[in-house]
Amino acid sequence: MSTQLAAEILSRPADSRRKLLFWGALLVGAHFIAVLWHLDLLFAVQPSFPRIAGLMLVLGNLLPIVGVVGFAKGANRFAATLIVIPLGVALVIGGYSHFLSPGSDNVLRMPSGGLTLPFQISALLLALLEVFGCLVGVTMLSRRYS
Repeated sequence: MSTQLAAEILSRPADSRRKLLFWGALLVGAHFIAVLWHLDLLFAVQPSFPRIAGLMLVLGNLLPIVGVVGFAKGANRFAATLIVIPLGVALVIGGYSHFLSPGSDNVLRMPSGGLTLPFQISALLLALLEVFGCLVGVTMLSRRYS
């Protein structure tokens, strides 16, 4: 599926810009909604998680949305940077804390409970959206649009 998506995005410059904007907006919007869901679950699973950290995460995850708007306005490189860097950082940090670390945030080591499955799904969904969002951002960086 991903190679078909990439081929579709890269087909023709004018069409590919519209498709890139569509996929970017879809992925970034879905990512922001998934972040809100994941934070809601995180606060329920770990009530001691600092609220200010949650606010900072929400604000930081607005940057890719600004990036998509910037891409629509023609600020291609700046827009792509606002998509790739935050999503890439989120992928590295979330990937480590939710899939590799020995801590309580690791979705493979969480104790069973009512919120375990939704938390695991949200972590996996975020990782997938971040990977595809980074691919769209890198494509924005690598293409020249007039």
